Amino acid sequence: MDVDVWYRTLRMAVGTYVLHLHDAEIEAAGQLYCVSPGNRPSGSDDGRVPAPAEDAARWRAATETVLAALRSVEERDRAARRQLHRPDQAWQGLWWELRRDRMHRDYEVRKAALEVEVRAAYRAFRDEAGDLTDHVAAWRERWAREERERAARLRAERVAAVAEGVAGAVWTYRIGDHGGHRRVLIWLPAVERGDGDERGAVVRGLTARQVQKMIEERRGRDPYLWIGWRDATGTAMQEWLEDGGAPAGGERLAGDVRAWAALTGVAVEPIVWRPGELEALRASRPGRSYGPSSNAFGPGSFGTSF
Repeated sequence: MDVDVWYRTLRMAVGTYVLHLHDAEIEAAGQLYCVSPGNRPSGSDDGRVPAPAEDAARWRAATETVLAALRSVEERDRAARRQLHRPDQAWQGLWWELRRDRMHRDYEVRKAALEVEVRAAYRAFRDEAGDLTDHVAAWRERWAREERERAARLRAERVAAVAEGVAGAVWTYRIGDHGGHRRVLIWLPAVERGDGDERGAVVRGLTARQVQKMIEERRGRDPYLWIGWRDATGTAMQEWLEDGGAPAGGERLAGDVRAWAALTGVAVEPIVWRPGELEALRASRPGRSYGPSSNAFGPGSFGTSF
């Protein structure tokens, strides 16, 4: 049975270079993964991986052992270093001066022995739990491969939905208010998660050309009508173009506008500003970008897909 293992680097778990040891061997050991304290997240660098329960128990025991060993070394080193401090009392200070050189020699001997313990603790952890690092690497690689496969599958499904929309009656739109304008928002239900919180009448089951005809009729009455596509639909249309869904051309147009032109034969202008409107917006918010009109709807430079 698999259980969740929370992991982090041993270096982060230790939190310091014990005895100030910092060389290639210590650095390599510190980069190994260990089980996070209590097998729960304890920092932003922690990760989680499923693993067999028996392996998880072994990794956790090895982690507890190495951390306890390193803490013991640090405590004994601090105690040894305290003896090197000159006492405050005069008579003890005189005694300390007489034995200072010997105490420093004794400390270096103790420190060398402690360094051997530190390296032995790291090596024992590597031998007992080094496969946790390999397990995490393999799991990450497998997860990344599955994500790539999933992304490719979803992309293919989006492209297929747009291909169906070349002639199929599969398009949906609604007309509402946006940025002080009336706006036609267009999408493919096959690639969107429902109608969201859109308000207003939704018209379904149209071909792309039927939607374009409606746009032309509406713009005949309101030349400042805006046109846009919902996020996933705009992305799918551009992916369809990238996959050779239509002949190349119109490279200077935004991707979703170019795709719509390939679907309908008409290159629409998504945003048409009223005279002086864009200038007034720029004056009211200096330093903000609002254009060009072919790829921005208004304040904040958001794109033609929604």
